[in-house]
Amino acid sequence: MIIDTHCHIWERHMIRGGMRDLMESVAVELHVRDPENLWNGSAERLIRDMDDAGIDKTVILPLDFEFMRGGQGFTFRDFNDLAGRYAREYPERIIPFAGVDPRRGAAAVDELRRCVEEMGFRGLKLWTVMGFMPNDENYYPLYEEAARLGVTVLVHTGLGPGETYLETCRPLYVDKPAVDFREVNFIMAHVGVPWVDEALAVALKNSNVYVDVSAWQRAACTLPLVFAQMLSTAKVLHGGMHKVLFGSDWPLFTEILDQRAWVEKIRTLEHPAALQIMGLPELTVEDKTAILGTNAAGLLGL
Repeated sequence: MIIDTHCHIWERHMIRGGMRDLMESVAVELHVRDPENLWNGSAERLIRDMDDAGIDKTVILPLDFEFMRGGQGFTFRDFNDLAGRYAREYPERIIPFAGVDPRRGAAAVDELRRCVEEMGFRGLKLWTVMGFMPNDENYYPLYEEAARLGVTVLVHTGLGPGETYLETCRPLYVDKPAVDFREVNFIMAHVGVPWVDEALAVALKNSNVYVDVSAWQRAACTLPLVFAQMLSTAKVLHGGMHKVLFGSDWPLFTEILDQRAWVEKIRTLEHPAALQIMGLPELTVEDKTAILGTNAAGLLGL
């Protein structure tokens, strides 16, 4: 089974106001040649790309972006409702997480409860690029609700769009809630680039913390040694590959590697001679299988 733990969705009518600003920033940052590759985030396209790549299930992540820029009438609840509709249309393929900003307080708790209990969502997405620290104890009621509901929390760590904040996205800020809520599983997106060592250390220290490799497509193509070294280092630090999850950040990087090519990049990853000299271990077929799906299946109870 192949499971993508990090995808996005959107439809054209949503891309206005703050959402449009963010998308245009991403297009510039990623040097997108054909805007269609970025702006078409429909369920139909996602399922086609999944089928082409042999991806069995995908986690979709609505974004609560209203604290930075308004959505001109399209709210965070509307975004979650869209994810819920996609999950109803493709119940065997799509796993929705709720996009909620914890600064909403009681409304954030209510929305997570609504998404899980009424629409069957399996997790919570925290988009820290909007400017909040995930270790703020004011947000603990939201973690308490995640624990009660038994859902996974995926936290953005590392780089984000140019229109957003970086200072709130350090992997270290996941450590405190991970310690204080041991019953909740946390995923740190993007292995925390540029704080990769920090992300791997937080995952090493906490048995309930994982990392996903979404947004590493460019590095895998242009800096293959760095990508292979990161995975091999994770294997050493964590005593195996059980903490690393496959993710793509679809559709953001499809011009660099489409879904099929991204799966194949990991499946056929070679062990560079430089890493052999350093004494870092090779990734076995079993390791790659674990990254592509076995780890996520266990984490999400599939």
